[in-house]
Amino acid sequence: MGNSIIKVFAYSMAIIIVLGTIGLFICLASVPFWLLWNWLIPTIFGLPKITLFQAGGLWALLMLIRSTKFDWKETFGKTNDVIRKDNVEWDDVFVSIKKNYMA
Repeated sequence: MGNSIIKVFAYSMAIIIVLGTIGLFICLASVPFWLLWNWLIPTIFGLPKITLFQAGGLWALLMLIRSTKFDWKETFGKTNDVIRKDNVEWDDVFVSIKKNYMA
């Protein structure tokens, strides 16, 4: 009985230490982001200043977005083909306009 309580306590302390370390890292990493946001963004874009907690959330969101294995070529490859077809048609229109208005 006493041995299982010690194991539960040890595991819970390990989880608390790991989560505390991750939280401390996010807090320290988001301080430059927070300072730059509050210095630049309100004056340039008129957006409100943010708290350190909000900066940590934005920083974590940016890290999640950057770390995903999103394949842009696979997702937007078909879109580029459509754009290229449209550009060919527009190129023909521009060539005909140039021919009509050139001296």
